[in-house]
Amino acid sequence: MRTDDIANAFQAIAEEAQRLQSQDLPQEAQATVKTIISIAKHQTDIRQSPQGSCKAKH
Repeated sequence: MRTDDIANAFQAIAEEAQRLQSQDLPQEAQATVKTIISIAKHQTDIRQSPQGSCKAKH
C-alpha cells in the first residue's frame, strides 16, 4: 500500500473516532477513542511529513 493511501486511511480513522467522541459514551470508551485519535493523527503526520524531516537522534 502506498504511503499516501495509508496516511489517508489513518486520517479517516481519526475522523470517525472524532465522530464517536461527540456521542455519550462511558468514560472508559471515551479514553479509548482519545487514544485511537492520538495514534491515527500521529501516524498521519509521520506519513505526510517530507522524507528526511525527522531530526531524532539514532
